Amino acid sequence: MSIVRYVNKKTGRVALYESTSHYDPETKQSRPIWKYLGTEDPETGELIPSSGRHGRKKESEGNTSSSKKKKRKRLPIYWKRKKSTGGRYGSSILNFTALLYQNKALQHFLRVTKFSLVFSQDSMLE
Repeated sequence: MSIVRYVNKKTGRVALYESTSHYDPETKQSRPIWKYLGTEDPETGELIPSSGRHGRKKESEGNTSSSKKKKRKRLPIYWKRKKSTGGRYGSSILNFTALLYQNKALQHFLRVTKFSLVFSQDSMLE
């Protein structure tokens, strides 16, 4: 059993692992098993232990700095095909998205005009 120090070349972060060897009788070879211990503090060189949990932290666990992202409507897969890949709907995607934006703009215009008509009729009755 030994401690392995792994340096990520992109970020420069140092991760520490506990390495134990395990013999595989089928292949008749020894294989290492790594267990993640944590990261190394760049200033002091001490171990910062991991929480022992897998995955990212949930927002309730203290990661409140990230703002919630607005969910976008997902288009069906066949609309996402691109022209460069020879997709059947490649050029029509641009037309479709342009029509979507025009539709939203017209819906907004209708709402504004309906509101202004109702407001003007109410003021005329008084």
